[in-house]
Amino acid sequence: MEKLKEMIRNYKPYNEQEARDKEQMLWYIEYFGEQALVRQCLSGHFTTSILIFNKDHTKVLMCYHLIDKSWSWLGGHADGITDLKSVALREVQEEAS
Repeated sequence: MEKLKEMIRNYKPYNEQEARDKEQMLWYIEYFGEQALVRQCLSGHFTTSILIFNKDHTKVLMCYHLIDKSWSWLGGHADGITDLKSVALREVQEEAS
């Protein structure tokens, strides 16, 4: 969890909204601890998203969610894992295979 907090602390926000989001994420980690990584934390929890483009950046991979009946990029819940990059890559394997 410390590595995740450090990565968020070191992130340089692009704008005011990202600065607020950064502070919110750090607050969630401090307040909820490890629970911030599981979907059972209904007040808020970490998820990942990943955009996959073709070589020319003219197309993006999307998936259709049957529950929401909508198209979206790939992603999912952290499910207790602090390495959010690995979570995003796992979601690619699960949703795009």
